[in-house]
Amino acid sequence: MSGPTCSRRSCASRVADAARTLGTSLPGYVAVYHRLTMSPPGLSVPAWYGVSSATRIVDGERFELMVRAAEAETQRLLGDADTCTATTTAIGAARAAALASLVGWTRRVVIGTLTDRMQPATPWELFGAAWIDCGPASGSADPWERDVQRKTCVTRATVGASPLPWPLPQPLIEATPRRYWRSPRRIAGAHALTLLASAAAVASWSAAENNEALLDRIGADLGGYSMIPAAHDNAKRDALHALVVDRDQLDRYARVGVPLRLAFGMYRGAQLLPALDTAIASYAPPPPPPAVVTLDSMSLFDSGRAQLKPGSTRAMVDALEMIKAHPDKRILVAGHTDNVGNPQSNLKLSTARAQAVRDWLIDVSGIAETQFAIQGYGDTRPIASNASDDGRARNRRVEITLVPDAPTTQ
Repeated sequence: MSGPTCSRRSCASRVADAARTLGTSLPGYVAVYHRLTMSPPGLSVPAWYGVSSATRIVDGERFELMVRAAEAETQRLLGDADTCTATTTAIGAARAAALASLVGWTRRVVIGTLTDRMQPATPWELFGAAWIDCGPASGSADPWERDVQRKTCVTRATVGASPLPWPLPQPLIEATPRRYWRSPRRIAGAHALTLLASAAAVASWSAAENNEALLDRIGADLGGYSMIPAAHDNAKRDALHALVVDRDQLDRYARVGVPLRLAFGMYRGAQLLPALDTAIASYAPPPPPPAVVTLDSMSLFDSGRAQLKPGSTRAMVDALEMIKAHPDKRILVAGHTDNVGNPQSNLKLSTARAQAVRDWLIDVSGIAETQFAIQGYGDTRPIASNASDDGRARNRRVEITLVPDAPTTQ
């Protein structure tokens, strides 16, 4: 260029606007068209001299190498006997000298302004620059010509314009890295899809973790329930309650839908419902405690005797009604005494009293003797302290207990 058509700062501002519109930074390239010499028509085809890089150019060493390469080409032409004439020698020397001056001016004035980080617009990222001895007519009004005149006090001769068409900066074009432009909308869409895919991946991973925790918890509840013996009914009931809560939770998910934290195709809770139903149905409550009627021995027997007193049978009416109401139960009649006297005598006395009560119950109820069992405990199972009269009176007793038949085994 022999003279800017717009201010260099305005160019930098427009490039920055274009970069914002495209949503990406733009590589900067400078192509300088300037008539340096007056070559006779048809003498030679103008050649480009320049430097380019795949990364931003930050130092001047590459420009110096380019100028030395142009000078070396001039020396080569001077040494070529076929092309070396007085005219070509003069033109080559003038072109090399002018090119060195033009490169320095371009770096200082043009590139320096475009890459200035103090300007309001975003500075250029310079990737290449090229110069050619071709272009519009040059004269003393051109910026570079004025710079040369100011420094050397020599006015360069006016050079006419090169014939059209002027060659494109093909070396710069070929060295430009291939960059495929993507619209901001597509980039935004790609980012949105990436975020959506990432969110879906995180949600799926979280759902998998939550489902694993759910299966582990229910599996632990099932295992814990099966490990508790039936004899430990309180613990068994607590474990049963946990299974019922698990079953109700899975049943609710089956009816109203799986929550999002367990969804995304990861839910496997439905496969545990049959196992939970089976475990819950397997619970068998323990049999109720046997019904017991306690009879006061003093109301049935005289002290130290095992014969029923006259009229004492009225005290056994309630026991008789209980026995008749449960014909499927066995009847255990157990006698007890206090600790007064000889233990062996007390044991025999308690057994004899239990037998007397049993015999009366058989006679009155008509129940077979095989349904009855007797046991004498003497003073071995007190229910109160024998240190007081009241305690000893409570320990002298006959207990009638209904016992369920033990289940038969095949």
